Amino acid sequence: MQKTISKPEIQTPVLYNSLSSYLKKRFSTKVQRITLEANLDCPNRDGTKAFGGCTFCTADGSSAGAFEVSDPISKQLEDGVKLFSKRFGAKKFISYLQSFTNTYAPIDKLKSIYDEAVSHPDVVVLAIGTRPDCLSDEVLDLITSYNNSKLEIWLDIGLQTIHDKTLDFINRAHTGDDFFRALDRAKKRNLIVCAHTIFGLPGETKEMFYETMRKLASSPIDAIKIHQLLVLEKTKIAKQYNEGLFKTLELDEYISLVCDFLEILSPKVVIHRLFSEAKPGELIAPKWAEQDNGRRNKQQILRMIEQELIRRGTRQGAKYKK
Repeated sequence: MQKTISKPEIQTPVLYNSLSSYLKKRFSTKVQRITLEANLDCPNRDGTKAFGGCTFCTADGSSAGAFEVSDPISKQLEDGVKLFSKRFGAKKFISYLQSFTNTYAPIDKLKSIYDEAVSHPDVVVLAIGTRPDCLSDEVLDLITSYNNSKLEIWLDIGLQTIHDKTLDFINRAHTGDDFFRALDRAKKRNLIVCAHTIFGLPGETKEMFYETMRKLASSPIDAIKIHQLLVLEKTKIAKQYNEGLFKTLELDEYISLVCDFLEILSPKVVIHRLFSEAKPGELIAPKWAEQDNGRRNKQQILRMIEQELIRRGTRQGAKYKK
């Protein structure tokens, strides 16, 4: 009887510490994110610090992934659990308060929001999108009170860039130092912090991108969301782009920057996102970030990033310095 020789499995090299890998190791089951809408505002929109919001932000923020935004958060969560349990076989869930500033309200209102967001027994993560200047000690203490062995708290804090001149230009109405002060205070409470950064902001050079990279790489962040600038319809930055005031990054430029950043990041930092996409019809530039006929081109771009890392013979943390 002829013996069958099985081919050895080809192991894909671990090139970066992906969120999917982290969730699989941490929870040992399928975990799905549910985007929830709390209908809050921002201090750079309502006149407290500025008007109009960030120049790259649409009027409705980033709530497109949420369920019926007028429903109570508990209903949005329930609908998400039902849908994603059936569609993806998810067993555990991330309640993600994404759009606008989800720490910008009176403390009693925030507590009510967070209580509803963790009301389902299968929620294992509460992720809170916010700004660094909206994290008072009182708010951080409230958020910390939810942190326990059965529930992780992720603070998604928007930095975008360390350069105050750029932050002023895009109407963020906070400083780079605000982020690092908030990060320090959050880490003293053992909260998990995911920083957001954007490459390709108007007026920034590659050296300015690298300065932001180096500052973040030397900080105690736990996770990162890396974005390229998206110029969307009905935003202030669209007008500046159409007037020829700046150009967006080409795909090869962006991939090179992402790989440069991954190389200097600690291998322990979890990579939540490597680029952004937009739906056809809402994206002005860069066109390579547009979903393809309603289908995401996410996997294609991820493969290109991985191929560049392999070409370099490198990986996340290869040039990390403690």
